[in-house]
Amino acid sequence: MHDLRGGQAIAAGEPLDDGENRIFATGELLDGVYEIIKLLGRGGMGQVFEAHDHLLNRRVAIKAAWPNPLTPPLRNEARALAAFQHPSLVSVHTLGEHRGIDYLVMERVYGVSLTKHADTRWGSGEPFSVSEVVQILLPAAEGLSVVHRAGLVHRDIKPDNVMLTPVHRVVLMDFGLVLPEFDVNGKQRVAGSPPYMAPEALFNTAAPGSGHLVDIFALGVLAYELLTGSRPYDGSTFRQVVTAHERGRPVALAELRPDCPLAMCQLVHEMLSPNPQMRNQSAEAVAWQLRAVRDERPRSQDSKEPSRKAPSVLIVDDDVDLAKILTFYVRQILGPTAIRVAHDGEDALSEVQREEPDVMLLDLHMPRMNGVELCMQLRGEGLAQSCSIISVSAGAQEHDVQLLHQLGIHHFVEKGSNLRERLRTVIAEACGDQVLAND
Repeated sequence: MHDLRGGQAIAAGEPLDDGENRIFATGELLDGVYEIIKLLGRGGMGQVFEAHDHLLNRRVAIKAAWPNPLTPPLRNEARALAAFQHPSLVSVHTLGEHRGIDYLVMERVYGVSLTKHADTRWGSGEPFSVSEVVQILLPAAEGLSVVHRAGLVHRDIKPDNVMLTPVHRVVLMDFGLVLPEFDVNGKQRVAGSPPYMAPEALFNTAAPGSGHLVDIFALGVLAYELLTGSRPYDGSTFRQVVTAHERGRPVALAELRPDCPLAMCQLVHEMLSPNPQMRNQSAEAVAWQLRAVRDERPRSQDSKEPSRKAPSVLIVDDDVDLAKILTFYVRQILGPTAIRVAHDGEDALSEVQREEPDVMLLDLHMPRMNGVELCMQLRGEGLAQSCSIISVSAGAQEHDVQLLHQLGIHHFVEKGSNLRERLRTVIAEACGDQVLAND
């Protein structure tokens, strides 16, 4: 099927959006501080804008809700997010009011939704590997465990609400349907996106204290979908999804993905159990099992394994000592491999023109031609199209990261402590685990 869109969330009294109507206009100044720059996204219950914070000279995200007594107050979401501190959760700055409309000021997260990322991958005919799925699910599960420990339930986990950033953050978005766990029962309205809703959420029968299991079910749907390209209980309407549940369990994951480890198959099907008590009972337990899948080393096939060919590497850094350290680390990570070094962008361009490397470790801040300029030059000349470019830099600015992301460069490592292990992780993501040396 290859369609990650979950449809509109169910909520009574949603206003119709004609595609032009905006809560705030571009250029509008909220409370004399936040200048609206552009609309980032819209939904049935509100809109999200990019804004400039003139007080602290930074970009922020502003979420505003349509004035409607039947939709959950925005302050509920603000209070929920303000209680959290985790890389997979958006940081809240403040809550304000402008023209009688509540608005929430949050960190501006740069990246793409999981929906868009998956559409791009599947459009190219390339499925997600098991390790890639784990890299997305694990931080999502860790973020949910923080939410659940606070006694809250997200209730709308779906690809549209998962953001992937260029610096490898997986961020849960849109806490508009968040509820205290003890409120997730028959007293509340049915809410969520039907293909990702657990049976007890669809029928509004969740028992008090079990609301977090609704999120675990949704995470299981997400896992099944990423691995197979189809949802386990699909449908474009509420009734169609209910009918899909009534037909029984979905096709076994092992049949659709024979390469999926048994432990991963069992985990996903446990999360998808129609009986809440048969599911994994906490997001933290899910995270532990995902780590076990991630850390499990494949058995050696000896003679059946093809010989490993290490990629050629170009290190581009004006710091001579750091270039030596990177060279040392790369040899540890990849084993014997061809490594060249360039100390500025112009030298790097000459090296690429002479022979394109498989991997480039690129510092952004260099004299003569910096890393961003080099990437623009390479794209302009049609060079290094098959090269995996990894930015290895200290304190990259958000606008540089965003520009590199637009240029198709998605791998970033920040200089600092534990550089070797972080570099190893990103090289494995960019080139595949099979190229790594057994160190």
